Amino acid sequence: MVDKTTASSCDTFVVLPPLTDSNLHIFGKNSDRPSKEVQEVILVSNEHTSDNKNHVQCTHIQIPQVSTTYRCILSKPAWCWGAEMGANEHGVCIGNEAVYSKIEYDTRDKSLTGLDIVRLALERAKTAKSAVEIIGELVEQYGQGGTCYDPACNPSSGYDNSFLIVDDREAWVVETCDRVWVAKQIKEGYYQISNIYGIEDDYTIHSKNLENFAKDKNLWDGRGKLNFSQTFQNSSSCSRLTAGQKLLADLTKNGNFSVFDMISILRDEQSGICMVDSKGNGYSSTGSQVSALTTADKRKSQIDACHFFTATPNPKVSLFKPFIFSDKAELGPLTVSTPSEIISRRIHPLYAAHEKASPEQFEDPRLKNFEHEGIMEIINKLKATDDNHADTYETLFHDTTSAEIELLRERKPTKRS
Repeated sequence: MVDKTTASSCDTFVVLPPLTDSNLHIFGKNSDRPSKEVQEVILVSNEHTSDNKNHVQCTHIQIPQVSTTYRCILSKPAWCWGAEMGANEHGVCIGNEAVYSKIEYDTRDKSLTGLDIVRLALERAKTAKSAVEIIGELVEQYGQGGTCYDPACNPSSGYDNSFLIVDDREAWVVETCDRVWVAKQIKEGYYQISNIYGIEDDYTIHSKNLENFAKDKNLWDGRGKLNFSQTFQNSSSCSRLTAGQKLLADLTKNGNFSVFDMISILRDEQSGICMVDSKGNGYSSTGSQVSALTTADKRKSQIDACHFFTATPNPKVSLFKPFIFSDKAELGPLTVSTPSEIISRRIHPLYAAHEKASPEQFEDPRLKNFEHEGIMEIINKLKATDDNHADTYETLFHDTTSAEIELLRERKPTKRS
């Protein structure tokens, strides 16, 4: 079971102007999940079929569909409907964190999980502020309940959630407990969420039922402004939050924080942010995302955002591969898991290539050189003031993933003595 007093999974970050290179908005997350759980990266269409025209089948419950949804790229556990993180065609990025409240979770009825809420908000929101409102409505209407883990990997259990939401104008943090929530706007600087509540009484907006809920649960006496963290917190500490904030402070002090800096944070094993299952605790960083968005008031080209995903465990040995939304953007099949009816573990081709690779193959410098050159090309396009054609990148993610697989399959040449 998860230790709810010293939780240790997932970290999500954002760095905003004036601390970033070229005033980009830079989002990043490591998804720390059971080590045996496969995480896939999928592209969700905005088209409604007979399966989802009227209702959406989430992980545990079905809810009504909305009239308009948007294309999303999602990094998600292969066993469930919801997602750990992702981005949509309007440049909205969301990642969630497990938080442990004083309101018992495991006795709740099945409802939405935090992963479901991430996906629903990305499918339905054109802006970060709209995503906040959608998350709030879903939490108030349906609450949170049902296992958040594949029964094959972990005992049935779950958690409340916090969310970090970013677009090309701002960022928002939403923290929840069952059916109540608060949200805080972030306009500049940096912010990190981990596995403890961080919003006290400095929230920007909140659910209408917040105070009555806290009173009914005998958690608040009604005096002064309700302190959300103090009222609902059930976790004592999170060392990764402290370590992450130090890394952010160090890497932003010169005001040119970059995509490579965000990747370096996600690859930091000493802090625990990059979680490797060397201690046998059963958890590891099973997928990672970094997104770079140009600010709305500085946009001069068609390429206004790029989203980098690993789709495999351990960001230290996984490559961050770029995806750019365009009218004809494709993802390809290499990070999409095989149905459980065919392969019970639901692995995908890239995951299989990583499983077969040796430590020596992961150390091949050609891998990191290939990643670095690809990221530099995209970042230069984001910075460019000339007219770029996004359609030229319609198979970019697939091509990069295919190249990673081929590099892993090749044997590194050995030097003759």
